Amino acid sequence: MSDNHIRKIALVGASGNIGSTTLTHLLHSPHPIHITAISRPDSTATFPTHSRLTVLKGSYDDPTFLAQAFAGQDLVMFALSFMALNAEKPMIEAAAIAGVKWIVPNEYAGDGLNKSMVEGVPVFGPKRETRRYVEELAGKYEGLKWIGVATNPFLEFCLGRKLFGIDQDEKTATIYPDAGSFNTSTMEMIGLAIARMLALPISNSEDKRSSLEYYANNFLYVSSFCVTQRQLLASVQKATGTKEAEWKVDESKTVKGWVEECREGLKKGDMKAGWGLTFAYYMGEGLGGNYESKAREDRRVLGLPEEDLDEIVKGVVGGGK
Repeated sequence: MSDNHIRKIALVGASGNIGSTTLTHLLHSPHPIHITAISRPDSTATFPTHSRLTVLKGSYDDPTFLAQAFAGQDLVMFALSFMALNAEKPMIEAAAIAGVKWIVPNEYAGDGLNKSMVEGVPVFGPKRETRRYVEELAGKYEGLKWIGVATNPFLEFCLGRKLFGIDQDEKTATIYPDAGSFNTSTMEMIGLAIARMLALPISNSEDKRSSLEYYANNFLYVSSFCVTQRQLLASVQKATGTKEAEWKVDESKTVKGWVEECREGLKKGDMKAGWGLTFAYYMGEGLGGNYESKAREDRRVLGLPEEDLDEIVKGVVGGGK
């Protein structure tokens, strides 16, 4: 670190959805941040040629490779696929041993500081344990800190896979009367927000809120929109050129019932019920899926632009029509 800014970042999983968009925005940052993209030796991913980008390939299980890859880095960001998550903790320890002071763990989901969300949804438990692990390591490796990134559901991915209860192909929708407004983020916004946060001065005596120190052992709250199911449905109908009368909309179910159903499914080993439970908590009123007040403040600090919901939705379901 020099000049009160992060200058060297190792990005593990730079070819994935979040990793690639973050890499793009970091390379376009006016701040001279050097990126080391770390990937497995058998990866076929390609990366742009850039004077501030180094690509290293090696085994995530090789301590020697990790020691070399993390040496001299100020921050390590993880954007791993679900299948590679077991490698995260050993890599975090390797980063700490190498002298790295900042860790961005594999979060990219809901508000990890919301008690309802963390205790109600099984997938958030391991994420909390990873953050606690960083804090434990900080007892041995002074100055080690984590920064969580809350994104809530990825808008394009989840809408395209009908995870919001809206099926644009069949023209059916399940709208839950006890659902509320919830935050959702585009990949573009996630990458931009992370890049702008990492470009902040590490400390700012005049305004700590506008410093990286503010985010130490804290969360960045990313959001493109705070919407209801009804607002999403209206946007989908606009994008597809359809009217409400053409749709079959079921409003007989409740989020409460959905949660109970998913919990029973999990007891029987139905892993799909885990996805359902996660989205029930995202969309259910008062369950933790609305962090708009926090996201609004982060948008202000980072100067993030507004996005157009109809434009994004049309790109997903409208076929460019």
